[in-house]
Amino acid sequence: MVNLLKGLLVILFLFSCEPDEFVAENPYDPDNPEYIPPIVSIVSGPIDGETITTESIEFSYSGNEPMLFRTRLDSNLWSGWSNSNSITLDHLDEGEHIFLLQGKFATNDTSEILPVIFTVDAVQGPALMFFPRRHVADIGQNITFKIIAEEVYDLAGTEFILEYENSMVSIDNVLPGDIFSEIGDPIFFHEDKPGEGKLVITLAVWGSGEPSYTGTAVVAEVSMQVTQVGDINIVFDGTELFRDPQNQPIGINETVDGLIESN
Repeated sequence: MVNLLKGLLVILFLFSCEPDEFVAENPYDPDNPEYIPPIVSIVSGPIDGETITTESIEFSYSGNEPMLFRTRLDSNLWSGWSNSNSITLDHLDEGEHIFLLQGKFATNDTSEILPVIFTVDAVQGPALMFFPRRHVADIGQNITFKIIAEEVYDLAGTEFILEYENSMVSIDNVLPGDIFSEIGDPIFFHEDKPGEGKLVITLAVWGSGEPSYTGTAVVAEVSMQVTQVGDINIVFDGTELFRDPQNQPIGINETVDGLIESN
């Protein structure tokens, strides 16, 4: 009788126990047959192959699940991982760029890299501009800007003055560009006035047949040494001139200044 009662109690216990609640496998686990890997997409911003007419743009993006993102522009370093789903890119230089986007789950599983290739055409010539528009540098570092004549026609000479913050940067070297190197005899002068924070550059071409240049090319290369922390502006002073072979002025539609972000 005792054994019979024990058996009945065991049976009652087994039937009274509810089955364990089913717990799905971790959806972020690659071993899960229904696992979907991280996927990123562009929500807004330039599309692949697009030409934009501004030097500043914003990309916004999303993932198929909550994730972190990182981005990269051209040959620059990747950004850090962030939960921000947008980024503003400014001081973009003329020409083609590639924007890269990648996401990752909390498990560190990463998405494929999503590239977007776009072209910047923000400057309408004739123009004078710095290339690159911006340098990022440390104290003591030497950087070089190219001064470019953009979309000029029949250019035979130019003179301009750059103003710089002489307490934050010093002129290290100034060299002529290649704009007139194959069409005649170039003449190049420069005068640095560090006490005034001014650099005067003059470039012209001489030769038979009144040589001149049409297109986009480098006028000068200016090397500088950074001496202070902060944003350093190098600007055209507003007196810049373009001239044709008859020494007549050519209108300048735009000038694009330079910036050094010193750490």
